[in-house]
Amino acid sequence: MSEQQENPTKTISISIYGESDVGKTCICYAFLGLEFLDEHLSTVGIEKNNAEIKIESGEIVKLKIWDTAGQERFRSISFNSLRKSNGCIVVFDLTEKPSFEKVTEWLKQIRDKMPKIPVALFGNKNDLPNRKVTQEEIDELCEREKLIYFETSAKENKGIKEGFVKISTLACENLGKEDTVRGENLKKDNQNKKKKKCC
Repeated sequence: MSEQQENPTKTISISIYGESDVGKTCICYAFLGLEFLDEHLSTVGIEKNNAEIKIESGEIVKLKIWDTAGQERFRSISFNSLRKSNGCIVVFDLTEKPSFEKVTEWLKQIRDKMPKIPVALFGNKNDLPNRKVTQEEIDELCEREKLIYFETSAKENKGIKEGFVKISTLACENLGKEDTVRGENLKKDNQNKKKKKCC
């Protein structure tokens, strides 16, 4: 193993968004190699997990995963992680059409704050038979919103590692670009504060 692999020099953050009960925490658990949770546990605010991941270039990078709450009352807290993030995953439940219909709202909130951040879409629970979202609907959304898509099963741990590798690779490629956007946003915030003080 190379020195670079033994001592990762890059750290990236990935935030996970989506409606409550789509399986965001179970996806995190599956990626981290933890036991699948049969019972539903709602995330309160934000939970952070740390890992290492080998991206497509073969480089090992440190990964911070921000598992956010889907409930409306925690929405402002959930988006606190966004400005620290280099990539996002939006999750919907293939067996619950309303969770898919909410994806565009999540994307709007993400891109209003971080317009250049790479986003992956996870269609979770593909191990269940009562699918309510068609492939045509997913393809149309991904083409319109420029998303990369992975069908996943947290229960069977399918598609999750591949999705994390891809979004982590794109996040690493995007390093520096989002830093510029963050700097511009901070500059605008400071300018707005100065204007308010002058009034």
